[in-house]
Formats: sequence, structure tokens, C-alpha cells
Amino acid sequence: MVNQNSTFTDLPILDKVAVAFPHYLYATGVDKQWTGFAILGAWATLLLIFFSYATVQQPKSSLDPNDDKESPLWDPSDRDGSAFLLRETGEAKSGNQQTISWQYAASMPVFGAGALFALDYAIRNWNVSKSTLINGYFLLVSFASSLSLLHIVTISAARNIGYWLGLKGNSAFFIKRTRLTYSTENELPLGFYDRIDAKSLELSKEKFEKLEDFMWEQNNAKIVRLPKLKTKDQESAFVYDNRWFWIFLGSLSFSAVYFNYNPALSSSYELPQTNWIVSNAVASALLSNITYVKVGNVKVAGILLLGMFAYDIYFVFRSHLMMSVATGIDMPGKLVFPKGPETLLSFAELSGLTHKDLRLESSLLGLGDIMLPAIFASLCLRFDYHRFYSRNKLAFHRLRSIGVPNYFVASIVGYIAALVATVVAVFVFEQGQPALLYIVPSMLIAVTSTALIKGDLSELWNYREELAKYEPEKEKKAKKEKNEKEDEADKVEVVTTETLYEFGDATDDSDDTFLIEDSTDADEDSDISDLETELGHLIQDQMVEVESVEDESD
Repeated sequence: MVNQNSTFTDLPILDKVAVAFPHYLYATGVDKQWTGFAILGAWATLLLIFFSYATVQQPKSSLDPNDDKESPLWDPSDRDGSAFLLRETGEAKSGNQQTISWQYAASMPVFGAGALFALDYAIRNWNVSKSTLINGYFLLVSFASSLSLLHIVTISAARNIGYWLGLKGNSAFFIKRTRLTYSTENELPLGFYDRIDAKSLELSKEKFEKLEDFMWEQNNAKIVRLPKLKTKDQESAFVYDNRWFWIFLGSLSFSAVYFNYNPALSSSYELPQTNWIVSNAVASALLSNITYVKVGNVKVAGILLLGMFAYDIYFVFRSHLMMSVATGIDMPGKLVFPKGPETLLSFAELSGLTHKDLRLESSLLGLGDIMLPAIFASLCLRFDYHRFYSRNKLAFHRLRSIGVPNYFVASIVGYIAALVATVVAVFVFEQGQPALLYIVPSMLIAVTSTALIKGDLSELWNYREELAKYEPEKEKKAKKEKNEKEDEADKVEVVTTETLYEFGDATDDSDDTFLIEDSTDADEDSDISDLETELGHLIQDQMVEVESVEDESD
């Protein structure tokens, strides 16, 4: 049992580290006021960069990675998550829509406000500071998020290590992929089948053929070779690799640590709050959801950022809801770091004190101040990839360097500058600041300025990642309109400007345009029959000319 009266010596190992680390850090002479903010800002920036690269997929402007499998850069993971591989029936009909719409982006401030009001009401009316329900939710989310995080980390590590060692297939050397296929089968009898061939039996091709002949001639037995699956017989398939067990085990362990160091979940852990190291680890894992929440163009990104910009300003300056929720509920929705202790203690001095005596206040940075900028920065990075491959017709490989990603770098510079401005404002005004107040304009100005300088503003503004949705009715209507226009162009056109008659294509310069002067009748309402007669004569003249040309050719 661990509680506030437990001495430093009695604390679990992670709690000892969480308590002792600030004392050892600030004992080095670093500034007590700025260091915590600097560490939070540096960690937030690293997370933003890491998860932005995790969102990179094959751009529209690149060639298929499998068209360049002989390249040392090729890796089986090059096509993972690609929006251009339509794998399900719904995707085949409407496209693989992995990006959020402008309607959803515009509604996010409304949903955020609703969540804040609900949590604030719960804090004021119920004892939810250690809510088992809320923390139980984060326990489940921590498991799912760590699955995603470990997947990203392991494939990235295997890919790069394989490339550095010069291994064929890079990550394929370490990670083996398997396909399970569900298909109909009416020829083979029931039962389990192995692959039986010369390789599986470790025989030469000649000896294997002799084995087949022997079995048939002596026993009338046939060695069954698994037939190739026909496409029409395959109902579905699932591709996985040999990491799944270890990733599952790692995620389970990760969630178990969060459970054991959370006072709302573990009855044997009675400290006031979740261990800040564990809480930060869970919060960092939650940011892996950036790979699933992406905007497909700058317009939607602008709507999202500006909407949350206004939201952040209102709920920090005009309302105390955000601060109330951020400090009133112990949950991993923020990054925290302890402020400098008034008295720096050695390990021996810490040993005799209780946790209550050693507890420190913390600086914090909300996850929204990392996730929202990361959504925009990752879009800028994918735009950099699009520009590179549109100018260099190459196959996409995750190991291929595209040089300096100018727009991504601009967004990162804008983000860092905004964090510095936020910290300065905290000390100047002596109160918490809405980070998005500085982050949104800083990042937008940095990226827009880069586009203006490089002359890419129009390309950036029109860049889209969404797939065009197939709409049969719209396609049918467009085709009908096209056919009507073509039919209209083929019709004989009669233009009467001083009785001007034009046959066939009006743009043709051949002798199919005739001018007939009305020398006998100046009346504009001349008889229609006279017009028909004139037309008849003209047609006969044309027929006569055609016959004379044919006679001459004979």
C-alpha cells in the first residue's frame, strides 16, 4: 500500500524516479522557472515531428513502390496505409476517405465546448477528480494507442536498421508477413494441407518427380499440390506479420503500468495523482491518433485551426472552464513537468521524507496544443512529399530522402516561436495563456510566407489529398450533356444573314457555303416555298458536281 505518508524509501521505483529527478536536474544549476517549460516544449516538438512523419504515405504524384522492388530503398511497408489501394467494397465505390471534412472541422469547437461544460459540471457536482469511469476509459485508450505507437516504432526501426545493414528487403528481414485468405473450394477434400514440393521436402526437382511417379505407379496415390487461387473464388483476405504477439504483449504491459500507478484504478496506490512519468507516457501514446485524424487540404486545416483558435481564447480568457478541467481531473490529457523545488535535496535527505513533503507543483501543456499543430504540420510535410515526387517521377519509398521539406520546416519554426512567445507571456502577465493564441497565427504566417517567397501559394492552396468520389448519376448526366453537344455540332446549320445558307461544319472552308442574292424579292417575309425551291436547286447543283468529279476520276 502506497499513500502520501509513505517515505521515499517505501515508494515504487517509478515514483522514486519521479520524485528524485527534479532535484537532481535543478541541482545542475539550470533555471527553475524556464527549464520545465523548455523540457515540455522540446518534448512536444519531438512528438510533433515524429508523428508527422508517421502520417506520410504514398502521394498521388509518385510511382508505385512495387514497380521499383529491385531498389535497395524498397520495403514491404512502403504501401502500408496507402489511400490509393482500395481494399474494401465501400472504398471501391466511394474512394478511401481518410481525411476529415470541413463540416467536421467546423464542428470541433462545438464538440470541445460541450465536453468542457460536461466535465466542469461533473467536477462541481460530483467527486470525479479520481473518476474510475474516466480513467477506465483512458486505460482502454492507452492500450489501443500503445498498439498504434509500437506498430509505428517497430516498423520504422526494422526498416532503418535493415537499410543500414544492407539487408535485402530491409524490414522484411526481421518482419515476416502472412496472408490468410477466405475462399470457396469445391475440388479439394476436407482437411489440412501442407505445401508439398521439392523445396519443402529438401529434394532436387528430379528426385521429387521420381517420388511422385513412384507413389502413383506403386500406390495409385497422388501428391496434392495446392492449386493457385482464382480471384473469383476469393471472398476476403487478411494480411498480418509476426509482430502482433509482441506488440500485444507490450501494449498490455504498458496499460498494466498505467493501472498500477493510477490512484483512481488501483486500490493499493493511494497517492494524490498518477505518476507524472507514466501520465506523460500515456499522453504521448495518445498522440499516435494523429495518423488517423488527417486533413486533406489547406482550406479544411485553416477552418480547424481558426475554429480552435477562437475556442482556446474564449475558454482561457472569458471562462475558467479549461483551467478547471485541466487541473480538476487527474487524466493523461496533458504533458506535465515538476517545477523547481524550493530546497534541493540529496538522495540521503530524500530518504527520510514522505511523499506529501516531496510533492511539487507542475507546469503543463495540453495535448490539444500538440495534436492540432501536428495535424497542420503533417499536412505541410505531405505537401513537401507531393512536390518532390511531382518534380521527380520516382517510385515512393519511405527510406528515400526528399531533401529539406521546406513547408514542414516552416511550420516547425512557427510552432517553436509560438511556444517561446507563450512562455514569455505567462511570465509577463503572470497567468496561464492559451497556447493556440500564439501557435495558430505563427504557423499560418510561417507557411504562407514560405509559399509566397517560393511562388507556390496557388499550388499549396489547391493541394488536395481526398479521392474523387465516384457518382454514377453525375457521370451519366455529364456523358449525356457531352453527347448532346456532339450531336448539336453535327447538325446542318442555316445562318440567314442576307440569305446566307451554310451546310455541314460551319468552320470548314470548303465550298459548302453559298450566298444567294434576292434580286427579285426585297420583302423580308418572302414565301417559304420560294426558300425551299432555292434550297432544292442548290442541293441538285451539289449532286451534279459530285457526279462530274466521279466521272473525271474514272
